[in-house]
Amino acid sequence: MRKWWPLVAVCAGASMLLVDVTIVNVALPDMARQLHTTFGDLQWVIDLYALVLGALVLTVGSVADRFGRRRLYLIGLVVFAASSLACGLAPNVGMLIAARGVQGLGAAAMFATTVALISSMYSGRDRGVAFGTWGAINGAASAAGPIIGGLLTAHFGWRLIFLVNLPVSVVAVALTLAVVAESRDPQPRRVDLAGMVSFTVFAGALTYALIRGGWTSAETLALLAAAAAALAAFVLAERIVSEPMLDLSLLRNGQFSAMLIAGALLSAAAWAALA
Repeated sequence: MRKWWPLVAVCAGASMLLVDVTIVNVALPDMARQLHTTFGDLQWVIDLYALVLGALVLTVGSVADRFGRRRLYLIGLVVFAASSLACGLAPNVGMLIAARGVQGLGAAAMFATTVALISSMYSGRDRGVAFGTWGAINGAASAAGPIIGGLLTAHFGWRLIFLVNLPVSVVAVALTLAVVAESRDPQPRRVDLAGMVSFTVFAGALTYALIRGGWTSAETLALLAAAAAALAAFVLAERIVSEPMLDLSLLRNGQFSAMLIAGALLSAAAWAALA
């Protein structure tokens, strides 16, 4: 059983950040009443978290390969916990939205490092079991968000949906310090600044366009155009730089490409079902 404690530490953070994607939805009416605001303003409480998480996950993962995945995971946990506290104590909607943006940054640091940590901690059959368990827990966490949010809001108030992250974060930090070994790329590449900036712009613009919807509106079309331009710049940068953040030759690998497509379709289907 002892060999699985590192997996517990990693899954604690990953499941917590995925629960927080959907846990807020059912609490919006209570938030609107207590913070004296509108649903339009509160939409950013949901959207900014997803926007920051989606835009920064690859960039943070690249930094973690160089500076230490365990270190970045711990930093993500601490940032996530501190911003959760700020969310729970927020006196107005502006502070709540700002804290959710910081929470998305912590979530990106956690999510970007979990797969690499599992790969470094397990091998052979154990690795397959670990990834299967990680995927199952993440799926359950995503689906459980609205249920947990509804129960906490109904019995204790909406602020507890954020404050409940604090004890989980403390346990995850303690476990990570005790049982998770540090890992990094043995041959770290230089920081690919051009790739980081262009991919962050691409992911941010695309995520925001998907959030906005209204596919014939000028704003959405402009965001999609910006995303396409940033993606082209990212591809160009990765082809030019000597040490790219993402080796584009991997896309020629059928198994790697199939895994990316399957992951995208699975995520799209999961979130569509929850919408």
